[in-house]
Amino acid sequence: MQTLFLCIFPVFLISLVGCQVNKTDALISQIFPTSGSELSAWGWVGVRFSEPVDQASVEAAFSITPTIKGTFIWEENTFWFRPLAPFSTDITYQALLSGDLLTAELVSISVDQTWDFSIRKPSLVFTANGEVWRANLDGEDQIKLSQSDGHVIEFSLERSGEWIAFITSNISGGHDLWTVDRNGENQRLLVDCEQDQCAEPAWSMDRKTIAYTRETFQTSTNGYRPAQIWTVDVESGETSQLYQSDIAFGHAPSFSPDGKKFASYDTTQNGIRILDLETSQESIVPRFLPGVGDWSQDGKKMLFTDVIAAENEPFVQVYIVDLNSNEVVPAFGKEITDTDFSQPRWMPDEEWIAASLRPVNSNANKALWAIRLKDAFSIPISDDLSATYSSYQWGPWGNQLVHQRLALTSSDPSTSIWLWDWETRQSRLIIENAARPAWLP
Repeated sequence: MQTLFLCIFPVFLISLVGCQVNKTDALISQIFPTSGSELSAWGWVGVRFSEPVDQASVEAAFSITPTIKGTFIWEENTFWFRPLAPFSTDITYQALLSGDLLTAELVSISVDQTWDFSIRKPSLVFTANGEVWRANLDGEDQIKLSQSDGHVIEFSLERSGEWIAFITSNISGGHDLWTVDRNGENQRLLVDCEQDQCAEPAWSMDRKTIAYTRETFQTSTNGYRPAQIWTVDVESGETSQLYQSDIAFGHAPSFSPDGKKFASYDTTQNGIRILDLETSQESIVPRFLPGVGDWSQDGKKMLFTDVIAAENEPFVQVYIVDLNSNEVVPAFGKEITDTDFSQPRWMPDEEWIAASLRPVNSNANKALWAIRLKDAFSIPISDDLSATYSSYQWGPWGNQLVHQRLALTSSDPSTSIWLWDWETRQSRLIIENAARPAWLP
């Protein structure tokens, strides 16, 4: 009788309050990153569970020291923490999952898991000789990431730096969409566009979707329709047109850093088309110049340029749009006339921008500047008028800016990649005969 009682009593308790046991090793299948390893400045920290768990109990039990702002993402039984500000390279972080977690069957399991990780130094990705390459910030240790026989046209980085999407020309006359990881492995043809010309890949925040443009080839006219926005599921490869309308033409797709909004330039309505991914509501920010702007870190604002009519020559002004109210204001508090700006890029602190510019009514090339928004105070990054500057981009912490320089003084103009340092105010040549630099955290 005593043996029978001991078997029944725990079952009775489970039916009332659930069973609290300690089987951490069985519940936690894997942690990300592994303890003692390095992570991207925008990397994800996660835990994979062996069975379904109550999400709220996991989120309440998780923390990172020092504290950093972030959001939680779930992929089936895998929990992820995604930072909303970059991790610092001079700090060792500790992730902690400690407390009582509930399984889907409401069984309470006590866990106490800690792991440490540090942040790796960022690299640069660029194009050279028709391929995608990676290199250190000094230009050394160059690694070819794509294998396309020199057919790469453009590329796009996933924010955490683990994956790269790139476009190549194909034998049918079209452009295909591929992916490859940061080490040049696991290259995959994601979308075989055949005769269509696919371009401008843009990663979603959760890494599950890539938006891109597609110009469809028409055999009846032996030509292409204007570009339309498509999306592809990265796991399955299933692809479809985003806006189901024959006249929904657009380009320059872009996801906000917080993953809540999607932007593209609508060539039918001549404006930046903003889609709220949570509510499906849409708005249009009128803009004469084609293309979208640069997102703020929180995804609530966008920096863009537009043409302003003038008596002698039109000039290009910089604006900020509040995406909650759709209010558009001059970026510097007032319009700066008689200046031709190229697309500005927000410094992470959102107090400064980088932009190339020149006075209107002149034949000078655009110089590259860092400009403070509150008063338009400017610091020259490069003012060599024998070159042009593009593909400028701030590093994760805003202390460095990478840019492309096109020399115009020879009969065979060449591009090179330069790095400007905020503290020293100095630029240095990183890589010759290379283009389109981007930060790989």
